[in-house]
Amino acid sequence: MPRYAAPEGAAAIPRRALHVFYVLDTSGSMAGLPIETLNQAMGETVRALKKVSQHNGNAELKVAVLDFNSNCRWMNPAGPVSAEDFVWEDLQAYGLTSMGAALRELTSKLSRDEFLESMTGAFLPIIVFMTDGFANDDWEKALAEAEKNNWFRKATRIGFAIGTNPDVDMIARLAGTKEAVIRTDDLALFAKLLRFASVSSSMLVSQSNVAQSEYTGASAVRQALSEEGVNPAMVIPGYDPSAAVANDDLSWSVGGTSGASQWIEPDDDDWA
Repeated sequence: MPRYAAPEGAAAIPRRALHVFYVLDTSGSMAGLPIETLNQAMGETVRALKKVSQHNGNAELKVAVLDFNSNCRWMNPAGPVSAEDFVWEDLQAYGLTSMGAALRELTSKLSRDEFLESMTGAFLPIIVFMTDGFANDDWEKALAEAEKNNWFRKATRIGFAIGTNPDVDMIARLAGTKEAVIRTDDLALFAKLLRFASVSSSMLVSQSNVAQSEYTGASAVRQALSEEGVNPAMVIPGYDPSAAVANDDLSWSVGGTSGASQWIEPDDDDWA
């Protein structure tokens, strides 16, 4: 499928970058079915984001994956890769849960001198956190430092707490509110919701007539999926969630409230 192109006869308009960051727990407790499910889910999610980017005249989606265990590692150390070119590499599970180290590494790259460099301006990023347990380091201090970063503070943040014993309070703090946390021990459902949340939030953020402040955090990811047993559920105004989850249809409409622009121009001195 070809990349996005302007209609015949129309001048091409440069697309702004929309960065989607994944911060994924690959500690030892994820071994076995959880890491297998995560790998499958992320492969499906990346393919879905590729379709979103190909059909999006406003934004070029770029994907960055940071996995953490006893250490943390970027899948693509040189920086985010266009969703249309991104190749998923299966992750392995081992070691401890160094969430604090992952937060510091993430924050160090949330800068226009690092991973958010863009000649055409950038939308505020989307950050997806996932864990199945408790951190083994000082994540609260790292979070306090992260909150000083404009890109982190204003980002649309989504938290997944999976398995039987995740630290839901921690993931809620990372996401900014407990309403932006999706909690489930059903791994098959997790795989569906990871893709759904990624696609839905990226489509919402890239709509120029929607103020990001209107849907940052909770309102970006809440949708009633009561029939799936998810609570709190996700709510995306104007979406048909059952169709979105079931069949990869990327053509549904987006609802929202008009307001200030949600992208940062390259020459905006208030953003590092």
